Amino acid sequence: MQKSLRAFLWTLAVGAGTVFVGALIAAFLPDPDPATAPLGLAAALLTALTGGIIAGRIHRAAPALCGLTNGALLLAVMLLCSLFFQGHAAGYSTGVALLIHALIPLLSVAGALVGVRKKTKRR
Repeated sequence: MQKSLRAFLWTLAVGAGTVFVGALIAAFLPDPDPATAPLGLAAALLTALTGGIIAGRIHRAAPALCGLTNGALLLAVMLLCSLFFQGHAAGYSTGVALLIHALIPLLSVAGALVGVRKKTKRR
């Protein structure tokens, strides 16, 4: 539990960093409005993948479980935050929104499995 919480806190820090980088990119665009949805989506998916890698590296014994826990917590925080910003939604259809929400835990699990993968030596 403690390792999962530590991995999730690192994931939130990475998420804040990716949102900050996305905001900087949008700030230097002449018209940032069309780029906000793709930048936000990229930040969310990169956060999930990187958070999964972090979770896998922290908890090497059960990376898939820790990655799934991390992804579920990240999805819960994203859904809670979306309650406060309903007027600023990107306008995705229901099917696309469900796919995006399903990708968050899946990317986190994939990242956790990548994070614990052993590197093979080439000779």
